[in-house]
Amino acid sequence: MLRSSSILRDVSFAGMQMPRKYVSMGGWCGPALILGKLGLRTEAYPFDFSRCTLDGILHFIREGFAHGFYPPGLPPYRPECVGIWVLYRGQHTAFAHFDLNDPKIQAQFTRKMKRWDKLIDAPEMPVTFFRTISARDPMEEIRLIPEVEAALVARNPTLDFRIVVVAHDQGLIARSVELTPLSPRVSLWSLAYTRDASFTLFDRSQQAYADIVLHSLEEENWPLDPARMPTPVGLRDTEADYERRVLYRAGGADVSFDSLRADAFPWRSHDNIALIDGVASVGGTCVGIGSTRCTDGLCAFCGSTDYHKAGRPFRTDRPFTAEEDQLVLVHLYRILTGGDKIEAVEELAHKMNRGAFEVICRIQFLTNSSVKIMDYAWEHEGE
Repeated sequence: MLRSSSILRDVSFAGMQMPRKYVSMGGWCGPALILGKLGLRTEAYPFDFSRCTLDGILHFIREGFAHGFYPPGLPPYRPECVGIWVLYRGQHTAFAHFDLNDPKIQAQFTRKMKRWDKLIDAPEMPVTFFRTISARDPMEEIRLIPEVEAALVARNPTLDFRIVVVAHDQGLIARSVELTPLSPRVSLWSLAYTRDASFTLFDRSQQAYADIVLHSLEEENWPLDPARMPTPVGLRDTEADYERRVLYRAGGADVSFDSLRADAFPWRSHDNIALIDGVASVGGTCVGIGSTRCTDGLCAFCGSTDYHKAGRPFRTDRPFTAEEDQLVLVHLYRILTGGDKIEAVEELAHKMNRGAFEVICRIQFLTNSSVKIMDYAWEHEGE
């Protein structure tokens, strides 16, 4: 397995003729970000920068994008401010980083959907999908992988595809460990964070993602053998004991090499992808999977009846400084000259360590409410 820490800055496949397409199957934006950083993301697809449950993916493979991709109801869609993010949440999906009511953004998604359909129905070359597990309990998603594989085969029996499945934050010291494959074309990985929670989720995980992607590019590593358990290679003494055949785990019992199977691995449940700042990342479920079980906004897991409406947004209540106001005005110029409003608000919130809602309120205060960012919940609270 390749180690990426010393070479990540120097590796780029941009402009190279690759034997396959490499496409994000979502979970969150991490797979698309690392593919882009390595020069492997040559086209945009619907799940690149949106969160989506795996049963949602299965629904879109089987039924297309006509239902459940966008937020419920007719546009214009009403976003919610959650932490530093401005979210548009559908039953199976969540969108940040861009204004989903912008006709240009909607047209881009239409093109991405058509490209996805062509990728499956009339492929020009083989494809490798990268999927991050979004379910609170990883096994809930792992059990669904065979259905996704079967749905792709049913839609196009000649499609040459692979799926690389990644589970975050399983407590291992080693940042990337391959488990026994789920099928000859579906690999399974555990990913550990390399930085603390003060960094973004991508900053914490990108080195491990690079390990996994670079390993998955090597044709000699395919096809996989589900009857053969891979032996971890290249690990340091602080990560594994090869004589005892165990992987070290932070704050827990060591994990035997013999436990590197989906049905034997001591999976750790967490909400790192299932929630965003404590709020369900998609409207249809609060556990990162099972959004197809949601009916008219009723969650099958917690009983929420309103697609997990976020409620009152976070705000720091700190006075804005002159320097922050200057930064707001710089970004306001970007908005007025055609930049994406959502992206600008989220960038400001991140830079100033503030909530997106209070940033929007400040923009309206500084412009005497002449600049309308969006219609959103609690919009009159800042007046």
